[in-house]
Amino acid sequence: MRKKVFYYLALIISLSIISSGCGKAEEPKGKGPSAKIAVKKETATTQAEPQATPKTPAQEKDTAADAEREPITEEMVLFSFEKDEDGWEVPEWALDKDDHVAESIEISSDVASEGNSSLKVNSNFPGRIWSAAIIEHEQYFDFSPYREIAVDVYITEDTPLGLRAKIILTVGDSWKWTEMTRSVPLIPGEWVTIRGDIGPGSYDWKRVLPDETFRQDIRKIVVRVESNKRPVYKGPVYIDNLRIGK
Repeated sequence: MRKKVFYYLALIISLSIISSGCGKAEEPKGKGPSAKIAVKKETATTQAEPQATPKTPAQEKDTAADAEREPITEEMVLFSFEKDEDGWEVPEWALDKDDHVAESIEISSDVASEGNSSLKVNSNFPGRIWSAAIIEHEQYFDFSPYREIAVDVYITEDTPLGLRAKIILTVGDSWKWTEMTRSVPLIPGEWVTIRGDIGPGSYDWKRVLPDETFRQDIRKIVVRVESNKRPVYKGPVYIDNLRIGK
């Protein structure tokens, strides 16, 4: 009889222990070791994402300036090249330099961005060295209250890629040579507009921030088409519709 009692007691105790273990509550999801590992992996992935390249101070200035510029709503054409060269020429000093390659200019009805004709600059870019075709017009200009100077430049469809263009101004009593900070790529078979902001505080010019004095005393306008070692090209470049805007 005692053996049976002990047997039943042992059975009851065993069942009680088993019931106690099975009834243990599960650890809430997201708080266990596996969840911690998942969080670490996610953090590592987030940290590995590429960061945006910070802008240089110059790029930030250009972006801010572009955002502040108001659109040009009125323009005045200075040179349309409908009848003659109108005082434009290849400067004599450039004719004597190997890296200046404009040979002659003429009025042409081949193409025009405005009207029926344009100024044709016959050029011979040799390649291998930096070279430029440069034309200029010397005259006193007062560009106040205008904010922009622009010119259209064209190269034919068969012209190799690589030519670029910019505007240069000679300013003030000291005849300061003032280049645009950047040149603009020319596109074969298309008119490309070169624009220079001459408004107060513009960053379009090297080592110069235009002010009223700058705009009121322009002595010379220059258009320069450049080749930085390439392409090799002998042929025309067309200039038209030089204008100022406000």
